[in-house]
Amino acid sequence: MLEFKNLSWDDKNKYDKFYNSSPVHYAEYSFSALWLWQKAYPVKIAYDEINNLCWLRFSDEYSGMCGPVGNCEKIFNPKYFKSENINFIYDMPEFYAEKLQNNDKFKLISEPDQDEYIYLVDELINLKGKKFAHKRNRVRTFLDGYEWDYYNLTPEYFDELINFQEVWREHRDLNLNSDEVASLLDEDNAIKTALEKWNEFKFSGGIIKIENKIIAYTIAEELDDENINIKFEKAFSEYAGSYQAINNLFLRNSCAKYKYANREEDLGEAGLREAKISYNPVKMLKKYTVEIL
Repeated sequence: MLEFKNLSWDDKNKYDKFYNSSPVHYAEYSFSALWLWQKAYPVKIAYDEINNLCWLRFSDEYSGMCGPVGNCEKIFNPKYFKSENINFIYDMPEFYAEKLQNNDKFKLISEPDQDEYIYLVDELINLKGKKFAHKRNRVRTFLDGYEWDYYNLTPEYFDELINFQEVWREHRDLNLNSDEVASLLDEDNAIKTALEKWNEFKFSGGIIKIENKIIAYTIAEELDDENINIKFEKAFSEYAGSYQAINNLFLRNSCAKYKYANREEDLGEAGLREAKISYNPVKMLKKYTVEIL
């Protein structure tokens, strides 16, 4: 019997062991992702010690759960879920979903809106070739067009970053509906929580300043030795090429040791999807909804 309880900070070390043992490290399932967004998306957690798995539930409104996190070699038994009154598993990583694809007790449904975009860090630093011509030109436009300074993001800049974020959000609020405004406020809370817990996670980041004011920033997290996860990235778009510049400068200054950059999912937003595709991902970390029949 799985016993779900509210996620607490005391879960971090135990949860990290399950996460680190997972065959592939999805950004959605890092402890920081759960913790930073818990005000907007409260999560419950259950440990399956026998199968070395951890399961998540983001809402009691659904007869399902998410995950798993961990490393289990067994094929899931549908009776296991039926006994828990579980009819659906959401955002199941591909490496577990593949175990179920030939089992007629499970139905796999692709979730392209939830798939995570993976890029080669070396490509995003060097921007070589025709496929990166537009990005390369945008970076050059910014670097040559403004008097700018780049700094690694450290606690001394946190107050300035929060001020930047508030101005950025207020400007965006003018063109959004109430649900979209609420979503940005949730993101604000997540960003502030990231800064509050900066030293407890493997966070890093960068800022660009013009006339001694932040005009762009990135916050990222190391998922493992090969993967850096870009968690937040903002810029004042009135500075031409600012988004492309902060992406490039951060990776160039802080991420050359990593092979891959994970820029998370597009959530089905057309503009976000177009932007992520334009950086030429080398692979996708796929997720599935699994229906227990």
